[in-house]
Amino acid sequence: MLKSRKSLALIITLSTLYSLGVGLLGPIYPVFVVNRFSASYVDLGILYAIFCLMAAVFKAPAGKLADLYGKEKIFMLGVIMGAACSLSYVYVSSLIHLYALEFLFGISHALQRPSILAMMVDLSDNGKRGFILGMFESVYDLTEAAAALLSTLIVAQVGFEALFYICSGCQATTGIFMLKCRERTL
Repeated sequence: MLKSRKSLALIITLSTLYSLGVGLLGPIYPVFVVNRFSASYVDLGILYAIFCLMAAVFKAPAGKLADLYGKEKIFMLGVIMGAACSLSYVYVSSLIHLYALEFLFGISHALQRPSILAMMVDLSDNGKRGFILGMFESVYDLTEAAAALLSTLIVAQVGFEALFYICSGCQATTGIFMLKCRERTL
């Protein structure tokens, strides 16, 4: 089924950390944008559209880059970029800056997603790839659900800035963990 138990642990850990890094922003992000920038519903829609469009436009080229230069390197580039974007929310001072940040965050997601999926495929045997990807996605979704609850508690207790630092830290930890484990497992 899996190439090793270490592979299973890597899948679960990467999925959890990866999901935490972005999942903590989910339910809180619109509240942050409206509170800090007095943004409209249209602004929220445009911000999300920018993120989604950039991710969609850059996923295929990012996948090609992963094939050419290595999925681990491209994933790390995306993780570093994502950690920087999460941290940048603390310092963003205008809605225009936020639009630019969403542009970069979309590219970050595009760099990460095809690379991490390719790693999951590599960690599985040919006959069980669907199962492994399903497991990866299930762990991702469960973590994102928990992160949604956790983010509301963090913001209620210590504020948005702490949440952005935690998101950035989770993303950076994902990259560090992947670097530490890749020689042993991949």
